[in-house]
Amino acid sequence: MASILLTGATGFLGLALARRLAASDQAFRALLREQSDVSELAKLSAHCEIVYGDLNDPNSLLEACAGIDTIIHVAALVSYQSSDRDRLLLVNGEGTANLVNMALEAGVERLIHLSSVAVLNRVSGGPVITLEDRWPAERPNSSYAESKFAAEREVWRGQAEGLSVAVLYPSTMLGVGDWTGQNTSSFWRIATQERHFYPEGTAGFVDLRDVVDATLFVLGRNINGDRFLLNGANMSWRELLARVARSIRVSPPTRRMPAWQSALLWPLEGLRARITGSKAFLTKETHRKVQANYHYDGSHYVKESGHPYREVSKTIEEIGIAFLRQSA
Repeated sequence: MASILLTGATGFLGLALARRLAASDQAFRALLREQSDVSELAKLSAHCEIVYGDLNDPNSLLEACAGIDTIIHVAALVSYQSSDRDRLLLVNGEGTANLVNMALEAGVERLIHLSSVAVLNRVSGGPVITLEDRWPAERPNSSYAESKFAAEREVWRGQAEGLSVAVLYPSTMLGVGDWTGQNTSSFWRIATQERHFYPEGTAGFVDLRDVVDATLFVLGRNINGDRFLLNGANMSWRELLARVARSIRVSPPTRRMPAWQSALLWPLEGLRARITGSKAFLTKETHRKVQANYHYDGSHYVKESGHPYREVSKTIEEIGIAFLRQSA
């Protein structure tokens, strides 16, 4: 019988976790929405029990939590469209509150929450960000960050009410996934368009497999209050995009787009999107994200686990090889 409930099991990180749990001969229950594509999880049917529900349907969550010891909460809506703010808060904030409430009601012992570095107290151009930078001094600069911070509060409220809690804060995750989707695998598809401009910012990056490893590490050691910032390397967007381009043998962007320029462009892109009925490629929130300069320290996880991060440069090369192979 499954003792683990995994939310978001069809997503970028969730599916990678599902595959690793199955490879480790660990039975688990996957909470999915009715409209989810279960084709990949069906391949794991010997280890994966699928249940249908929704983070905003408490009754379905209570049923999903029955008999479960540990929840690995990965499910989240990701968007940098300001128009999605209410939906982000509903799914990520209220949805996590519902999950915590039903976990407590069902007698679940433990919750492992996949958060984000977006919820930490970070200042563009400021000092290196660590786990000590726990609560943002200013309002988060995106609706997504605001919603993940709302989820974070609910998780720690659950701890105060009796749940054993662990929280992981990955930086930008790099891995093989849906090339046409919204996760970072789309960087390789976009690179084929050979766009000329790169933003000025710097961000943290981590191999998707390292995030999976860290999740299983905290699952195995079972310490209440575990917190790990996961970051394999800090890299400018210019370097990241150049490495992505080289990995699939296309031309990298060569023209710098300063912050003032993208600040002028995002309103025009928003107007274009409204006229055409499409989603804006550049928004106020993505402008802020890629023009910010953030540096992260993920060394605490290495010290505690004894497992070094995979080299991000090699990760990029490996993803490029996979992209070329699947595009052939």
